[in-house]
Amino acid sequence: MNIKEAEKLTGISKRNIRFYEQKGMLHPARNQDNDYRDYSSQDIERLKLIRALRMVDMPLEEIQKVLDGKTSLEDAATAQERQLRERVQEVQTAIRFCKSLQGLSGDVEVDAILREMDREENRKHLFTQWREDYKKMCKFLQKATFTYIPEGAVTNAREFTQALLDFARENQVDITITKEGMYPEFMLDGVEYTAERLYTQMGRAPVATVRCTAKHPETLEPDLPAGKKRLMKLLHFAWIPPGRGPDVGGHGGPQWRTALPGHPGRGGAGDRLSPGGGGHVVPLHALLLQ
Repeated sequence: MNIKEAEKLTGISKRNIRFYEQKGMLHPARNQDNDYRDYSSQDIERLKLIRALRMVDMPLEEIQKVLDGKTSLEDAATAQERQLRERVQEVQTAIRFCKSLQGLSGDVEVDAILREMDREENRKHLFTQWREDYKKMCKFLQKATFTYIPEGAVTNAREFTQALLDFARENQVDITITKEGMYPEFMLDGVEYTAERLYTQMGRAPVATVRCTAKHPETLEPDLPAGKKRLMKLLHFAWIPPGRGPDVGGHGGPQWRTALPGHPGRGGAGDRLSPGGGGHVVPLHALLLQ
């Protein structure tokens, strides 16, 4: 059967069916006559199982283990039930403090509630899961797009290729250039990227920078609820007024740094240039994940 029929039988959108295929969770055969995907009854049952497990919020990594036979369905469901019960406890703790915050009349009461929140058992239930999910989102955002300043000029395809090779050598990673030009493409850690040269104003002089963007970021995105992902993307960079937060540049003013996700470089992954004005752009993980 074709993908439209598979969508109707499973209740899974065509887009998500293709996504599961990209993740290696489904391997439909190809119709020899037209090379279209041909979904078997086994593929349909596999999709139904995926949908059922996603409906109980099981991570894709755990579902993959079930599909591969590395984990039994019973063990996976038991572990997921335990995770959900922990989340319930976190939510109940947060609800309890919401009730306490309603109708406060003074700073003394707020201080008392903050002291209660800071107790170890309460902090664990309030923040642990959020922090772990945010770490996943930070890793994704840092891997999906990163920017650096090349050592030399980038005015033609040959210089662009050399700039990418120099960057890979400096960060001690393997790179494969798959397309040369002023919009080159390359493979880094098994991820396909495209690059572009940009100019950034630093003082009075424009400086060439290279921005690298994953071609298929959806395959890197963490398995989190859509609403939480949107919120975490919005909060990834927090605006901190002067004197309220750490300086990205570390020398009295923000600056660009070489950043490669998951690898050592001249600076921390995820650093960005602060816009001109009266504040610094600070990665939120600098405040929450220390």
